[in-house]
Amino acid sequence: MKYIRHITSVLIIVLIAVLAAGTIVEKLHGSDFARIHVYSAWWFVTLWALVALLIVYMAVKCKMWKQLAVSTLHLSILFILLGALLTMLTGQHGRMKLEPNRPNSHFFIQEKGGEITKHALPFSLTLDRFEIETYPDSKKPKDYISHLKVTDGNNITETVISMNNILKHKHYRFYQSDFDEQGNSILDVARDPWGIGVTYTGYALLFISLVALVARPSLRGTKQSTNRIVTISWLSVLAVLLVVLHIRMLTRQLMPVLRSPFFSIHISTIVTAYALLIGIAVVGIIALVKPKDQPRLERLKSLSTAMLYPAVALLAAGIFIGAIWANVSWGNYWSWDPKEVWALITLLIYAAPLHEKLWKTFQKPLFFHIYGILAILSVVITYFGVNLILGGVHAYN
Repeated sequence: MKYIRHITSVLIIVLIAVLAAGTIVEKLHGSDFARIHVYSAWWFVTLWALVALLIVYMAVKCKMWKQLAVSTLHLSILFILLGALLTMLTGQHGRMKLEPNRPNSHFFIQEKGGEITKHALPFSLTLDRFEIETYPDSKKPKDYISHLKVTDGNNITETVISMNNILKHKHYRFYQSDFDEQGNSILDVARDPWGIGVTYTGYALLFISLVALVARPSLRGTKQSTNRIVTISWLSVLAVLLVVLHIRMLTRQLMPVLRSPFFSIHISTIVTAYALLIGIAVVGIIALVKPKDQPRLERLKSLSTAMLYPAVALLAAGIFIGAIWANVSWGNYWSWDPKEVWALITLLIYAAPLHEKLWKTFQKPLFFHIYGILAILSVVITYFGVNLILGGVHAYN
C-alpha cells in the first residue's frame, strides 16, 4: 500500500502539471492544437486511466464499500471518466450552416489531422428566418434566434433554436452558435448517444455523495459548534449570492449565453467555494503567527477542516453545474477551456488534504496550514490569471 500511495502521489502531481501545461499550450498554439496534442492524446487518456485504476484498487484495499457516501463519491468519478472516454470515442461534434429557405441535411466535422469531413443527417433542417433580439432601447443583443422546419420523411415540424434553447432530434442536438451578415444561421451539431448518459449518471452520484458527506460532521472531525457556525456562514453567503446574481441577470444587459437559470447557480456556488478556500488560507496565516503552539495549531486546523469539506463540495458541484450548462448551451459539457482546466486543478489540489488517512502528512497541523496558504495560488490563477493572461471562452472579452 505504501508504494501505491507513492505512485498515486506522483501520478496526481504529473496530472496537475500536464493540465497546467495544457493551458499554456492552448494560449500559444490555439485550442485545436491543445485538444489534438494534449487533451485527446493517447498518453493523456492513459494517464487518466491509470488514475481510475488506482481509485478502484484503493477502494477495494481500504474496503471503501463500508462507507456508502465515500464509495459513491469515488464511483461517481469513475462514471464521469468513463463518460468522457465514451464521448471521445463515439461522440460527434460538428457545424452546419443554414441558408434561408434552403434545406440542409449535412454537417461538417474537423478531424484531428485538420481534415474537414462531411456527414449526413437522417433528416433535414430548413431556416425560415434568423433574428437578433435586442434589449429595449438598445442595440445590444439579448438573444440569437433561428426559426426552423425539421423535415423527417413526411413529417414537417416547426421549431425554434436560440441561446440556451437547443433542438433535440434522433440523438442529434443543435445549438445556436453564430450567424453571418447574409442572414445565415450557424449551428453546432452534437451526437453523443452513450457518453452523456454515463456522464450525467456520474454527476448525479457526485451530487448525492457530496450532500451526504457535508452533512456528516463525524467525517470532519471538528467540534459541533464550529461546524454549525461555518455551515451557517457559507449557506448565508451562497443565498445572498444567488439572490444578487439572479437580480443582476434580470436587470443587466448580459450577453445571450449568460441569460440562463444556470448563471446564478453556477457563479454563486463557485464564488462561495472560493470564499471558503480564502478563509482556509487566512486561518493558515494566523496559525503561522505562533507555529510552535501545538494546541492552537490543532484548533485552527479543525476550523480549516470545517471549511475545507463544504469548499471542495461546492467547488465540485459548481464545476459540474457549469459542465451541464455548457452542454445545454454549446453542446460540449467539457471543452478543456483554461478556466475549466484550472478549476479542475484547484479541485485536485484541495481534495488531497481530505485524504489525510492516505497521505498522513496532512495530519500534521503545521504542514496542513502551509499547504492551505500555498494552495490559494491555484484559486488566484483560476479567478484572475485565466481572465488576464490565458483567455478562453470564460474570459468573455
